[in-house]
Amino acid sequence: MQWPIRRIALLMALSALPLSASALTVNISKAVSSSAPVAVPSFGSGPAGQPDIASIVRYDLQHSGYFSVINPALYPDDPHSAATINVAQWEKTGALAMVVGKVHPTSSGYVVDADAVSLITHKMLAGRRYVSDAEGYHMVGQEVADLLYQQITGEPGPFASHIAYVNQQGSHYDLDVAQSDGWNPHSILRGKIPIISPAWSPQGRQLAYVTYRHRHSVIYIQNLANGQRHQVPDQGTALSAPAFSPNGQYLAFAKVWERGRTELVRENLQTGHEQVLTRSGTVNTSPSWSPGGHHLVFVSNRQGSAQIYQMRINGSHIQRLSYSGGYNVSPSYAPDGRWIAFVHAYRGVLSLAEMRPDGSGVQVLYDGGNCEHPSFARDGRMIVFATHRGGQKVLGEVAINGKGLHFLSIAGQTNEPAWAPR
Repeated sequence: MQWPIRRIALLMALSALPLSASALTVNISKAVSSSAPVAVPSFGSGPAGQPDIASIVRYDLQHSGYFSVINPALYPDDPHSAATINVAQWEKTGALAMVVGKVHPTSSGYVVDADAVSLITHKMLAGRRYVSDAEGYHMVGQEVADLLYQQITGEPGPFASHIAYVNQQGSHYDLDVAQSDGWNPHSILRGKIPIISPAWSPQGRQLAYVTYRHRHSVIYIQNLANGQRHQVPDQGTALSAPAFSPNGQYLAFAKVWERGRTELVRENLQTGHEQVLTRSGTVNTSPSWSPGGHHLVFVSNRQGSAQIYQMRINGSHIQRLSYSGGYNVSPSYAPDGRWIAFVHAYRGVLSLAEMRPDGSGVQVLYDGGNCEHPSFARDGRMIVFATHRGGQKVLGEVAINGKGLHFLSIAGQTNEPAWAPR
């Protein structure tokens, strides 16, 4: 698969308005609990058939759950750099911050300049120059959204990243990778055999996934740069639910033995050595690693109903985490370790929920029903998940504060999402 070529160069950072040098002394906020009003004036047009930079940035910020984008009809003018902003006029819009910039077409693509500006401190927070070809232009828009997002929240933005998912159209299954808003999908694998549970390696260079061979489920690990793949040894048993450890050394997965007994296994990807982690004689599946790699959360029916448990990576100190409701599955650990997202039976429907790593603080984020496979963005503040709308399988995204819910416009029946770690 060919990835877009993008080069990002530092233009200038942490300087004061209008042009005098000054270190930034005040962040707008380290943690935004409500929607911060921001403004995004136009940047100019880019490649034909693609959204302009300002539209991409507005979409991402508006749907992040942490920002509200002020209606462009209320903007007093259309500045394209920090030095040309009339701060007094822009303060009247109610915006706390804004990002301004300009698109410069070149013979080989586009140069995009962007300045993030605080209307509270009257200082430029950061400036960047992005150089891109037409294929990478949309990602530049998401880089610009990340620029303002990080300056306000203090966290790396989630937008300039990718999601993997399964797309079924008729009898064909595609394992696709697209940008976080569903733009620019690329097919990694295509065929008539079902594909399940894609999982990213920590560096985002490989995908593990489940498919079928000789009538039982197997796991492949595929290199995204060259398309080469290899099968995880199965010894004739069914494998499922792969999950890479944070350091990339191990792969945890579920393995089926006789009479449907399903146990969790940890394989060293360098040596091939396997360690069986659970021996309950029931069903144990859906492992997810804690960010430090010291624990695994997983699903088990060892006490009757499907519930979420946690254990150390050697299989010891197993404890139950979920007690709210009779069915809790598909746990996904946030990269920052603050939350575990999961599918929760709530008022008779399968809802998207989150809880603290100790099982407390359960909150339902979306109760539209038929939710599946939650996966966190790299900053731990947004979640992608699968659900159904109007008889169609779709992907949704929502913030951990329950705001910004939206559904991606992707043709086909989309399912099994996984947000890339980078």
